[in-house]
Amino acid sequence: MNKAIVFILGIVTGVILTIASLFIIVKVTRPNQEPEKGISNDGITLFDKPGNIITANKFKVMQVIPNGALAHSEETQYGFSEFIGPVVLFLSDGQNTYYDDQIITVPKGMQVKQIGTYQYETKMGYKTVPIVQIME
Repeated sequence: MNKAIVFILGIVTGVILTIASLFIIVKVTRPNQEPEKGISNDGITLFDKPGNIITANKFKVMQVIPNGALAHSEETQYGFSEFIGPVVLFLSDGQNTYYDDQIITVPKGMQVKQIGTYQYETKMGYKTVPIVQIME
């Protein structure tokens, strides 16, 4: 009977030590600090200054997410216009709200520039798309 109690206490001690170790590992690898500039925990990485110009003039929202809207860019082939171009993310600034199938048109004199990247998980793995903003 004494050996059984020692055995059970050994198992309980092992489980407690394992949980404590995992807790410490998580705390060490994910510190509660401000993220470094340009790095974010929600998949968004912003550049210090705008990057490449995106040549499309229209975008069609395919999915609204908490951070903004994922949209297909317009491509024109053989005189036909379709929203089959690369996917981009328009960040929400709190003033503009997006909705599914919305067409976002770039005003004349403005251009779309990449201001970062957004990485999200799909059924087939991770996908990274440019974050864009309409600016002069």
